[in-house]
Amino acid sequence: MFDLRRLRLLSHFASLGTVSAVAKSAQLTPSAVSQQLATLEKEVGMPLLDRKGRQLTLTEAGRVLVSSAERIFAEVEQAKTELAHLRDGVEGAVQLASFPSVSRLAVPQALAFCVNERRPVEIGLHEMEAHESLPALRRGEIDLALVDEYDPSPALVEPGTEFTPLFSEQMYLVLPTKHPLAQPALPMTAYAAEPWLTCQVGTLCHAAMVSTCVDAGFTPEIAYMSNDFTVLLAMIEAGLGIGFVPAITIAQTRYDVRCLVPAERPLRRRISVAVRSAARSRPTLRRLINAFTAVTANLDDTVRLGTTVAGPADGGRVTALHH
Repeated sequence: MFDLRRLRLLSHFASLGTVSAVAKSAQLTPSAVSQQLATLEKEVGMPLLDRKGRQLTLTEAGRVLVSSAERIFAEVEQAKTELAHLRDGVEGAVQLASFPSVSRLAVPQALAFCVNERRPVEIGLHEMEAHESLPALRRGEIDLALVDEYDPSPALVEPGTEFTPLFSEQMYLVLPTKHPLAQPALPMTAYAAEPWLTCQVGTLCHAAMVSTCVDAGFTPEIAYMSNDFTVLLAMIEAGLGIGFVPAITIAQTRYDVRCLVPAERPLRRRISVAVRSAARSRPTLRRLINAFTAVTANLDDTVRLGTTVAGPADGGRVTALHH
């Protein structure tokens, strides 16, 4: 009998590639991970890792076991589902990964929706970007993940993972109110010399923003980075740079800024909820997915700035300039 925890460590190694990365993900020391993998090799009776100097790779037996482990994890998920049904749907907290701009809007409303349906759901909320949450979902550390994608990039594809689209929204190019370039009908190259504000390196958001600029013919000079769009808006209002901000954040906040929709390279953000395919039928996960779908059903139509929307409390305006 193989220990599921050791199998999961081996699966993590197949995904992450190094013992140190596995240790960080599992919150163990590298030596503890090495010991667990060595014990698993003894249980199997075959080498699972090929050691060449400091480099480790999976042997053929290791690859076979990882493939089998994924099926084992799927069976465990199915067992959890069936046990949950036997317990009349009573389950533990759902481990949910999300990020600030969507957490503020969708998570409270989805939980309230479940309460109103007399089927409350308890969650443990983890702040993660998509490049962090999808691997964690695959490893079984979280149950659901709210993730963002950006047009015109293709849809995310993850083995053993299902995505339910929720809504899409415009990413506005936001400038300080009195910026001389805060006017419509300008090409993206007009902003090439400006300091830019983006999400952190490694996020899909950062990649999309940089790609939009590069496609327009220039590499942006990045002055500041934050994954919190309200921080970026405050910096833009203070005159520290320009950047792309989703409509949802602009509509929920009050900053004195100007919002443009570039004509030649409009950028849109797509939001979806991801779940392991084998776990989708779990009652609480199904209820929560349905709740997210319900509370975001009209956002494609409503999260669009009009010509002007309410600005800061002192009477300023947030103006959306369209072509």
